[in-house]
Amino acid sequence: MSLLLSVPDFISQQDNQDLFEEIRQPWIIPLEDPTGRSFGSRWGVNLRPGLDILIDDYTLQEDLTVEIGADVPDELAWLEMSFMLSGQNRSEGVQAHHSFFDAGWEEDTAEELALWQAGDRVFKFDFHIEKTLFQTLVGEQIQTFPQSLQQILQSSQPISEQFWQVYTITAPMQSAIHQLLHCPYEGLTRWLYWESRITELIALGLDQISQSRSCSVPGLPVEDLDRIYYASDIMRQRYVDPPSLFELARLVGLNDRKLKEGFRQVFGTTVFGYLSQHRMETACQLLQQQQSVAAVAAAVGYASPTAFSGSFRRQFGVSPKGYQLGKRP
Repeated sequence: MSLLLSVPDFISQQDNQDLFEEIRQPWIIPLEDPTGRSFGSRWGVNLRPGLDILIDDYTLQEDLTVEIGADVPDELAWLEMSFMLSGQNRSEGVQAHHSFFDAGWEEDTAEELALWQAGDRVFKFDFHIEKTLFQTLVGEQIQTFPQSLQQILQSSQPISEQFWQVYTITAPMQSAIHQLLHCPYEGLTRWLYWESRITELIALGLDQISQSRSCSVPGLPVEDLDRIYYASDIMRQRYVDPPSLFELARLVGLNDRKLKEGFRQVFGTTVFGYLSQHRMETACQLLQQQQSVAAVAAAVGYASPTAFSGSFRRQFGVSPKGYQLGKRP
């Protein structure tokens, strides 16, 4: 059985028609499962005109479709930061522990759907900020942004240009979100505290964008460069049990040829060469903590200490035990 949570149906109810427009008045749409096996909700609040928060929180035993409704009105341009804290965002192709920054301004107002899979524990935190409010926050720093983002922010009418970037949720981002969700205050202080954490998340997100754009690769489109960096994040996160090349390409939205060529252009090695380097870097850190060779081999995804020792020696010219004893390359 597939479950459905419909935002348009909720809004159409008499008592809820003005709820989404009110400021600092939270609303909640509970997930209804006749079997009682799945539960959760979609929750949101407008912090001020032009700034809102949205949280999807589900524990699923069945597939779930969330019917969102139409995009924002044509006369407005919004930017979104989304943090996939748990579960996998299958409609937008974003894995757990990753975030995306999305900016676009198109006339398309098609209905949107969010798709979640049975077995997922979903926790997704988003906020949306209207273009003019965002411009007020960043001021003249707009000139330092990627060209496609500048065009969206500076245009006075809808354009086809879109800016999209995926990156790993950093420890400071996790801290800011945790503080927001566990805010100890009430009333006005609570809402102002939330706004301060949102401002912090915007700053951290723009810092991520700046870092990834600090170097360009000739012949590689900016969008493909983002996806290559996203693929590297996935491999670093899943280095113990990495995805296949085909699965990785699907996760980041590239074909396998572009993924392989892009990895060589950006990192100077293959996808699995990059994975091996990260494993060895992690192994060095663990060996310095005086963990056993067998424990380190298992921790970095090797089936046996012998295979790990061989790879380590080929990489560094010394055995793992020798490395522990100070015979550093």
